Amino acid sequence: MSVADTLVERLTGQVYAEDVNVEVGIVLPLDAITDPDSTSTGELVGHGPLPAGIVTDLLRYTGGHRWWRRLFAHPTHGTLVGGDPTRRYFDGFLAKLIAFRDHGMCRDPFCGAPIRHTDHITGKKAGGPTSLGNGRGNCVRGNHLKELPGWITELLHDGFGPHPHTVRTTTPTGHTYTSRAGP
Repeated sequence: MSVADTLVERLTGQVYAEDVNVEVGIVLPLDAITDPDSTSTGELVGHGPLPAGIVTDLLRYTGGHRWWRRLFAHPTHGTLVGGDPTRRYFDGFLAKLIAFRDHGMCRDPFCGAPIRHTDHITGKKAGGPTSLGNGRGNCVRGNHLKELPGWITELLHDGFGPHPHTVRTTTPTGHTYTSRAGP
């Protein structure tokens, strides 16, 4: 047993380091799924490109629970597509999908804090759906700030057409800021 195995066992409480639960989020371009001869590569969410052999080892050799999330990217701009429009709250996989798309960071201008709230761009009271296109990750401050008088948050592109998910925020002073989801 190596020092690394001992560390994992102590930190996770697993009997064996190999029993750690693994969830891997991999963004795959559509052609990587539909064309067996495609040379497209995937991206490990939060880490960038990763050799397929390492991902295979993670999934094949763990004795713990495994979850494989295939996240499909738009073929033109590379942002994620999908979601459940019937829910009131962004929870479960839809919240994870939004966090993956927003790279775990608040989408408010000049923020970059970790996502703590997932909220509607067009509010539920105003008829906004609980969907991937109408959701965005926010820090606590950003989520509460948008409810104050004079703040306007608008969905410009939901990410399903030729443009990535794009949100415009207008401040009470009239300044506007645009936030686009990265690939």
